[in-house]
Amino acid sequence: MFDHPWQAQAFSLIVHLHRSGLFAWPEWVKVFSDVIKSAPPQPGESDNDTYYRQWIVAMEQMVASLGLVGEEDIAQRAHEWRQAYLNTPHGQPILLANASCAPAHDHHHTPTRAPVAVSPASSC
Repeated sequence: MFDHPWQAQAFSLIVHLHRSGLFAWPEWVKVFSDVIKSAPPQPGESDNDTYYRQWIVAMEQMVASLGLVGEEDIAQRAHEWRQAYLNTPHGQPILLANASCAPAHDHHHTPTRAPVAVSPASSC
């Protein structure tokens, strides 16, 4: 079951790499099992969140061990996604392009140039 699109993408990436002949399925099972043992559920984390957090860690280990990407590249891309998240206004999709430059947005109201009404103070 996928709660978010990225979970399906992560799942399908491992299946694709396996079907491409880059590793045998038992190799994946070993890496994933080792991660499950070393990265137990965190307090307040749902079973699905735990599973896909572990899946991502195992996937990073697998692609690094296959030489498809280096650990520094993974760390750099994770940093870029975090920066994109921080630069993206609430309610807008997070895009990697936002890592270096926040998207233009208008969350300010246009001034009306009308005077503010002030009520006289009342004495009690």
